[in-house]
Amino acid sequence: MIYFFIFIFLILLIPTLFPIVPLLKIVLWVIAGIWVLPFTYLMYLYFFFSANNNEIQYKIWDLVIQKLPWNGQGKALDVGTGAGGLAIQLAKRFPESDVWGIDYWGKTWNYSKLQCEKNAKIEGVADRLIFQKASASNLPFKDGEFDAIVSNFVYHEVRDTKDKRKLIKESLRVLKKGGNFSFQDTFKNNRRYGILEDLISHINGWGIQQVNFTETINEISIPKLLKAELKTMGVLYGIK
Repeated sequence: MIYFFIFIFLILLIPTLFPIVPLLKIVLWVIAGIWVLPFTYLMYLYFFFSANNNEIQYKIWDLVIQKLPWNGQGKALDVGTGAGGLAIQLAKRFPESDVWGIDYWGKTWNYSKLQCEKNAKIEGVADRLIFQKASASNLPFKDGEFDAIVSNFVYHEVRDTKDKRKLIKESLRVLKKGGNFSFQDTFKNNRRYGILEDLISHINGWGIQQVNFTETINEISIPKLLKAELKTMGVLYGIK
């Protein structure tokens, strides 16, 4: 998106380098200036979520783990692991656990299984982490295979499943009875998930023992400009 805004900005400015009607030149400058505003905001977001400024990202990962009511014994799964960040933090927090991270990766994201494995090795937890290519809509695991499951800001990005509630159900399918879960996503986005209260009632209807919800912006300190971006985010957590 950042590259797109840069491209449009340059397209608007290039004609002003040539002899054209002064009024047209002014109009192009004004329009180009308007395009600078979303570009600046995207750069602001990029700065706060970049690899060199991980404070916000670590807070978001930590919130998922904080809300996971798990004793750290057994197997855990990170659905949509990306570059492996949350899975790695989970393995570090629970040294007696074995952690799986699945992701579809693909051309849209600058992540890969190899990158995840390198990151795990750097953090010293490679011997307890397994990364595997898979879709969140069809997890390649047996029913009740995991003791704990986490996911961070993933479900809304899964394009092969329109009803995002099905992704939650699929994740809970591979969680054992009495197992713990903590999922962070845009659960307050009514277009994606419906009314939050209905979503929670729907999950309870699957026989889940306990479902809780908390808004991300109420749990961690976030710059004001980021709050607008994260206002629909929250954590669904509990016990199957």
